[in-house]
Amino acid sequence: MDLPEHLVEQFRAVAQERVARIEAAWAQVLVAVDDDASNQLHREVHTLKGESRMLGFTDIHLVCHKLEDLLEVARARGYAVDDDFDLSVNMALRFMTMLARKKIGSHLGGIDLPGFIRQIDQVLSESRPEVSRTRSGNLVAVNRISGAPVVPSALREKLAPIALDTFIEYASALGARRDRLRGSWFALREMIGLQRAIVGPAQLLKLKSNAHALAKELGKQVEVSFALASVEVTAEVLSAVDVATLHLARNAVDHGIETTAERIAASKPASGKISLRGGLRGDRLVLELEDDGRGIQWDRVRARAVELGISRTAVDALDHDRLIELLCQPGFSTRTEATDISGRGVGLDAVRGAVVELGGTLTATSVEGSGTTWKVSIPVPSLTVHGHVIRPAGCGFSVLLDARWIPTPHHPDDRVLDLAAELGIGTGASGELLAFERGDLRIAVPCERAAIAGQGRRLIATPPSSIGEVVVIDSVEALLIRVERLLAL
Repeated sequence: MDLPEHLVEQFRAVAQERVARIEAAWAQVLVAVDDDASNQLHREVHTLKGESRMLGFTDIHLVCHKLEDLLEVARARGYAVDDDFDLSVNMALRFMTMLARKKIGSHLGGIDLPGFIRQIDQVLSESRPEVSRTRSGNLVAVNRISGAPVVPSALREKLAPIALDTFIEYASALGARRDRLRGSWFALREMIGLQRAIVGPAQLLKLKSNAHALAKELGKQVEVSFALASVEVTAEVLSAVDVATLHLARNAVDHGIETTAERIAASKPASGKISLRGGLRGDRLVLELEDDGRGIQWDRVRARAVELGISRTAVDALDHDRLIELLCQPGFSTRTEATDISGRGVGLDAVRGAVVELGGTLTATSVEGSGTTWKVSIPVPSLTVHGHVIRPAGCGFSVLLDARWIPTPHHPDDRVLDLAAELGIGTGASGELLAFERGDLRIAVPCERAAIAGQGRRLIATPPSSIGEVVVIDSVEALLIRVERLLAL
């Protein structure tokens, strides 16, 4: 059916505006946590998909469909995407801009739409989040960018100073030497670089379907609700939260929530309730998963401990916190027979392991007959550093001084800090002396240009004892310098 020309032209104009809003929202979510931009992004694409189908722009409808797939993966990963993924999204937007201009039913030369769709499918197959499982059945975090196992924190701390030195050598090198160092730097960056992620309702949505499916399998009813603020975290934190919430929710459905008949007999609603709430509290992500089930039966916990060989005297002396620790020990379960769902003492052990690995804590409160609340607390490193960006003479890369260093007029008594010489990549560099002060400390740094206010996204986090760490400023790698460490050397 031929549509009136004025409707077609109206769609073309609206489509261009929607693509512009999608592009702006995509750029925003790549920079920082922004639920409004995320929601607008998905809403605009879905609306454009429906409009294009109604008006016969089938090519735009197909691209929108694939773009929705990309955006769902991106949202699940907290928009921590690599360059190929970002390129696919932007190419989809360019394709839609061109397709909106063409006449309905015609084809634009030079546009290989089937080939582009295959490219998106390839990106999707390589980018979907994964979780691997060890022989013991424990879930193991997987890097959401490369698919490789996440490097343990202890090893990351050992490799970070090496990566810092490698970056300095690579960024300051020229010619063939720079080419030789590029591979080493890129490998270390991929292995231990901080990957940004988001913990929020969208990332944990699968918890609801998982809980509902398990409840149905067990003949129970359950309602799952979220009161959860989106928090910017690292991929390691998101992986730990994935593991913790999955096992805690399954534990609540299997052990906590009663059958419908039991709940009615106890004057409870037929459907059990599980709520997940929390957000950022100071520098920690705090999550609480609460159910209104039967609660932890402490007598059964103590009896099971005796069955497993712990003396009655020792068991009777255990306080609440120690009983929680006992519940989380490998192989401990109040069930004497394992099923395909539980009974092997793996779930809470996996939760505790994932949380403790990142320096977090796992605690619980429970009232028999009323329910249980598990509390997960994980430290969250700041991923953004504000300060002043300078280009030290002789360095070949930018340096970020954190916001505690305040620009000030140069004074003859200022300590001159030749950063190129301090980093061992040059000496005797000349340039304009830019002065900064922090409390009683004053420095002057030879620089190639004036300082500007800016912020860096942390890339390689190093221990406080290191002279700095690698950050990204406007898509370019730079060095955050800990001046106080240089002054102490």
